[in-house]
Amino acid sequence: MNDFFKAFYDFYYNLSSALKASIIVFIVLIIMTTVVGLRVKKLDYRKTPKGFTFIMIMLVDMINKMLVPIFPKYHKTFQPLLLTMFMYLVFANWASLVGLTAPLSNLNIALSMSIIVFATIQGSALVIKRPVARMKALLSPNPVFLPLNLIGEFSTPFSMGMRLFGNLMSGSILAILIYHFTSYVGIFIGAFLLHPVFDIFVGAIQAYVYLSLFSIFLAIAVED
Repeated sequence: MNDFFKAFYDFYYNLSSALKASIIVFIVLIIMTTVVGLRVKKLDYRKTPKGFTFIMIMLVDMINKMLVPIFPKYHKTFQPLLLTMFMYLVFANWASLVGLTAPLSNLNIALSMSIIVFATIQGSALVIKRPVARMKALLSPNPVFLPLNLIGEFSTPFSMGMRLFGNLMSGSILAILIYHFTSYVGIFIGAFLLHPVFDIFVGAIQAYVYLSLFSIFLAIAVED
């Protein structure tokens, strides 16, 4: 057992700071959702939930209401995945508030999100619409457009991953420039203005935009 923990520690120690932060985000999400799930299970339907449980219920309800018009038939199928991805992106964007490296500032992690999006869209389309119908969709409106359609299938998730990376990097560069040109005043501005704005509000907005784009492209692939 000691050898196992030693091997795990060596493995974790050699990871990049962004990947370490991503693992921590996953652990926090697992613990948080488990606790909230146990609380919801014990809720009395005659009483209004309070505190963090109420916030989480409102979040789930908001995501559900957003997905129903996009996925008339399959919103229940994809809601868990999309909600999980949204929560990961929010917490990943907020990681720097507690001194961690923002996971999405690492290009590899940002592009891994593109791989997840691509695999989800293509796999879901093949399962739901079947290979023949999927091929017909790629050949429409004319077989001549097949190369362009294939480029679109790859470029869409790739651009979404690059968008996440670019947003994080642009915010970091802007903060560094302000710190550089404003000296100690910039530190005060950054601590009380820049980080709350870029990390909390902009981070949440970017996660919501990513969720919206992913939902729309996935719905195009699987819905009639």
